[in-house]
Amino acid sequence: MEQTQNKNNEIDIRRVLRLVLQKWYWFLIGLVVMVLLGVCYLVRTTPKVTTQASIMLRQRDESLGTGQLDQLSMLGIGGNKTAEDELVVLSSKDLMLQVIEQLDIMDSYWIKREHRWQGEYPEHSFKLECLRLTEDARHSSFTIDINPTRSGYEVKGKLGFMEKGSVEVKNFTQPIDLPYIGQIRLTAQKEIKRDARYRIQHRTVENAIAYYSGLTHITQHKHESNIFDLSIHSTMPARDADLLRSLINGYNQNALTDKNMIASNTADFINSRLEIISDELSQAEDAVERYKTANNMANMGEEAKLLLEMGAEDQKQLAEIETQLSLVNYIADFLRDAKNQHSLLPANISVEDEALAAFIAEYNETLLRYMRLQRTASEGSPVLDQLNADLRNMRTNIETSIANVREGLKISKAGLEMRQQELMQRIQLVPKQEREYIQLARQRQLKESLYMLLYKKREENALMLAATATPTKTIDVPRIDPETRSPKPMVIILLCLLMGLALPALVLYIYVLLDNKIRDPKEFERQLKAPFLGQIVANSRGKHIAIHEGEATVSAELFRLLRTNLKFVVPSDVKSPVVLISSCINGEGKSYVATNVALSLAILGKRVALVGLDIRKPMLAHYFSLPKQGCLTSYLAEDGYTVDDVIVPSGEHKNLDIIPCGVIPPNPSELLQSERLDQLFALLRERYDYIIVDTAPCALVSDTFLLDRIADMTLFVSRANYTPTEMIDYINQLAEQKRMKNLCCVLNGVKNTNAGYGYGYGQKH
Repeated sequence: MEQTQNKNNEIDIRRVLRLVLQKWYWFLIGLVVMVLLGVCYLVRTTPKVTTQASIMLRQRDESLGTGQLDQLSMLGIGGNKTAEDELVVLSSKDLMLQVIEQLDIMDSYWIKREHRWQGEYPEHSFKLECLRLTEDARHSSFTIDINPTRSGYEVKGKLGFMEKGSVEVKNFTQPIDLPYIGQIRLTAQKEIKRDARYRIQHRTVENAIAYYSGLTHITQHKHESNIFDLSIHSTMPARDADLLRSLINGYNQNALTDKNMIASNTADFINSRLEIISDELSQAEDAVERYKTANNMANMGEEAKLLLEMGAEDQKQLAEIETQLSLVNYIADFLRDAKNQHSLLPANISVEDEALAAFIAEYNETLLRYMRLQRTASEGSPVLDQLNADLRNMRTNIETSIANVREGLKISKAGLEMRQQELMQRIQLVPKQEREYIQLARQRQLKESLYMLLYKKREENALMLAATATPTKTIDVPRIDPETRSPKPMVIILLCLLMGLALPALVLYIYVLLDNKIRDPKEFERQLKAPFLGQIVANSRGKHIAIHEGEATVSAELFRLLRTNLKFVVPSDVKSPVVLISSCINGEGKSYVATNVALSLAILGKRVALVGLDIRKPMLAHYFSLPKQGCLTSYLAEDGYTVDDVIVPSGEHKNLDIIPCGVIPPNPSELLQSERLDQLFALLRERYDYIIVDTAPCALVSDTFLLDRIADMTLFVSRANYTPTEMIDYINQLAEQKRMKNLCCVLNGVKNTNAGYGYGYGQKH
């Protein structure tokens, strides 16, 4: 079983190879056509190249220490969500529009010399000015082609797919009215070449943003990485490099502006507090001065100085606590003010609590991201909603942290004040004037400490405001990668070669798949379950008689071979065998085969009778050009006719007689079942060595099955390139069911090239 399957597979492979060899010119044509198309594509296509750049985001707040960042991560505030948000900002439409306007690339300019369109950047031959556009042109992109002519220039406008128009102009000094587009002005900016063509692609703002955003690819180098890769793959690398460079600079400039908003807000906060503290400090100094003048206190007593020195350290700590409480209260008041709901919190004002400082920095950074995304994202964006929720949670955390810090400062202040009270009890022992002076001096010292701290922070904030450090670090400046050039000639040619082979193979496969005709004699023989006696080449001479005595054509030799094979399948104990020749459907050449098989036997010296029992469509009388149409049907229907009345000499060979059908009867089935038919064949067996019977097609009528009782074998004729392949199953079914005696097959109409080795050498058929 396995060996049989392997044999079938081998035959299938051979059949495929044979079919490929027969259609070799398909593959040659496919290769030539596809290679020519590939060359044309390479000649006419403008090469594209990739321009690449890489940047890295700096730390969100470099003022925070490593320990502070670790604390934020423990609180769930850390992570690298910033990079994902900044990716959205870097890809924003507002930033792209800013770059487009800066580079003036809203319109694209092209020049075509020889076969390729090439972009003109940064200089271009024309400048387009839209004076008065139509309603459709204002909201859609359009293209303008400029073709130099003998008398001037032809200006063509194209809006969409259908709206096209053109005008002839002598020069570009006057505005041009283009159909469907409107009035424009073209200004030549350099020498116009007469052998070139020019094209301008005008885009609306929305289309330009969409076009350049689609060209620009921005991705994270790795997951959760602070490094971004920017690339553009197009035909204008110089423009792409400027676009990426401007995109990075614009992002840095916008980010610096956002960053400076914190410093500006903090400066306003410090200045307002300095005005208040300055007034309070002036009042405290005036009070000390007035007290000393009024009481004529040039010098304090030694004991008062000693007490002041003893409480100096405690007084300093108390001043610092008072300062921290004031700063914390300032921030708390700022938070409670409804108008500051979406304002940046003052930062870098020496809040000593690290957690609170980290919360403020994180809040300001998140608020900046919210403000940037609010300019680009649509209303109701889930990203905005999430950031808004984060901001509310952070404000709650800051308020809680402020309360905790305030409580801790109050506890520390209470301890220091207790120590101050003990000191004051000792001060009570000094004179009243000095005691009152100590109290005034302490208030002045407190105000002076707070003033100096705010003044110092104002200077630090001014330095930060003047800083120009960019939020990103450029790792790779925009560069052209020559390895990314496309299309690659070798790849295109190789692809064309593969397609040149694949397309004919696909067509051939579909051709074979859809073809339901018998083509290959060997495949036909392999699928048959009945003996295969041979094949007959197609009759190219147009004559029904293909074999003559002494003739050695391919057709004659194949009929002789069929005659020889026929002798092996005819039962040896049968004298004067009756051979039915039939087919599945009409037009397969059964009458042609029957005629020439009979002639081949007659040439061999056998007495042969050719009986036409295809009484529904008789053709033998026509093929042999018999003057009388015969009277076989009359013989079967009436008793008055004898055997000699139905036999007619063929005129082709003396050993061959014809028994033509005669008149087509109304009851063919009944005639074929009559006893006179059996009597006729009994008489014919006595007179002839072979009786060849031309019968009706089996798959159409049942006439042939009615003749099985008189037959010794049946020769089934199929026709190459005509008989459907499903008829093979029908023949196999007849053979398996043994509905016809000694069923054998022959294939007619085979091409001479498929007829086997050796036939037709030096001959014509």
